Amino acid sequence: MLRDSLVVAAFDLFESLRSRKVIVLLTLYLAGASAAAGLFVTLLRELENTVARSLAVGTTDRPGVMTEELMRSEQLRDVLHGLVGDASLVDALISVPPLALFYGWLALTAVPILVVLTSGDAIAGDLGSGACRFALFRTDRLSWAVGKLLGQATLMGVGVLAGAFGVWVVGFGFMARFEALDTAWWLLRLGGRAWIHGFAWLGGVLAVSQLTRSTTRATGGALFLLIAVGTTGLVLQSPWAVEYAPVLSETLFQLLPRAHRLDLWRPTLAERLPGMVMLLALGVSWFALGHIRFARRDA
Repeated sequence: MLRDSLVVAAFDLFESLRSRKVIVLLTLYLAGASAAAGLFVTLLRELENTVARSLAVGTTDRPGVMTEELMRSEQLRDVLHGLVGDASLVDALISVPPLALFYGWLALTAVPILVVLTSGDAIAGDLGSGACRFALFRTDRLSWAVGKLLGQATLMGVGVLAGAFGVWVVGFGFMARFEALDTAWWLLRLGGRAWIHGFAWLGGVLAVSQLTRSTTRATGGALFLLIAVGTTGLVLQSPWAVEYAPVLSETLFQLLPRAHRLDLWRPTLAERLPGMVMLLALGVSWFALGHIRFARRDA
C-alpha cells in the first residue's frame, strides 16, 4: 500500500506543478508573501526610527540597524503579551528574527486559504473526468486517496517554501543588518509548523473533495468548510459560550485547528508536540471521514 501511495503522490505532485491554475496560485502566494514582507520592512523601519528618536540617536532609511533594541523594548513586549498572554512565550518570540516571526504568522493565516484554492478539486477533478479509473485498475481506493493526500501535502510544502524564499529575498535586499542564515533557519522552522497547521485543513478539504465529482462544488464546499470552522471557533470562544457552557465549548474547541495554533509558537518541542500531534490527527480524521463515503460510491 505504501509503495502505491508514494507512486500516486509523486504523479499527483508532478501533475499539479504542471497545472496552470496551481502555478498561478503559487506565484500569487509568493508575490503576496513578498509584498507583505515589504510592507512589514517599511513598518519595521518606522518603529526603529521611533526607538532611535527616543534614544536621541540618528534615524535610518534601511531597517535592521536597531532591530535588537526594538525587540528588547518594553513597548513590543507589552504588545506581544497582550496577544499571547504568556510571559515565557513572549521571551521566546522576541528571540526570533522579526521577519521570520512575521512570516510564521502570515503562513499560519494564509496557508489554509492556499490549500482550499490549490487542493479543493484534487480528488473531485479526477472523479469527474474519469482519470481515477486508470489508477484504480492498478491499486485500491485507499492507496490512491492516501497518495493524493501525500501529493497535495507536498504541494502545500512547496508553497510554504516559496513564500519563505520570497520573504528572505526581501529581507536580504532591503534590511541593513540582516542575519541571513539565522533568518533562513527560522523561516524553515516556522514554515514547517505552518505546514503542520495546514495539514489539518488539507484533510478537511480533501474530505470534501471525495464527496463530489464537481470541481466547482468541491472548491465551494472546501471554502464553506473554512468559513464554517472559523466561525464555529469564534462562537465557541465567545464570552457567552465560555460563561454558560465552559466545559462543552472548550471540549468542542479542541476539535478545531485554531485551538492548537498557539502551541506551535512554544519554545520547546515538548510544549509544541501535543498541538502538532493533534493537528496531524485532525487532518487524518477529517480525511478518513470523507474516505468512508468515497469507498462506498462509484468511481
